[in-house]
Amino acid sequence: MKTAIFPFLLTFLLLAPSLWGDYSDRMKSRLSDVVAQKDAGTIGEGMDGFLHSRNSSNSAVIALVKAENNDRRELFKALAAKTGGDSSAVAKKFFEGIATKAKAGHWFKKTSGKWIQK
Repeated sequence: MKTAIFPFLLTFLLLAPSLWGDYSDRMKSRLSDVVAQKDAGTIGEGMDGFLHSRNSSNSAVIALVKAENNDRRELFKALAAKTGGDSSAVAKKFFEGIATKAKAGHWFKKTSGKWIQK
C-alpha cells in the first residue's frame, strides 16, 4: 500500500539519511532549532506539510523556515517518485504524522490561514 511508508517517515529521516539524500542530513541538523522555534511559538506547521512563520520578522527565523521548506519539498518529491504518488499527498501525510506527535502548545496553520494551537 502506498501509504504504508508514511508512518515511518520520521524514523527513516533519522535512521537512514542515505536513502533520502543530503536534504535529510540538513533537516536532521536543524531539527533542534525547528523544535525550539515551535516551542517559542514563532513558527508552526501548515496543513500543507510546510513550516510557516507566525508573523516573525526575525531574519534567522525566516531563513530557518525557508531552508526547512526547501528540503521538505525535495523530500516530498523523492517520496512521491518512490511511491508513485504525488508530492501534495506526501506532504499531507507528513503533516498528519507531525501533528499527532506535536507537543501541547505548538501551532498549526489551517488551509483557511487560521492558526490553531494544540
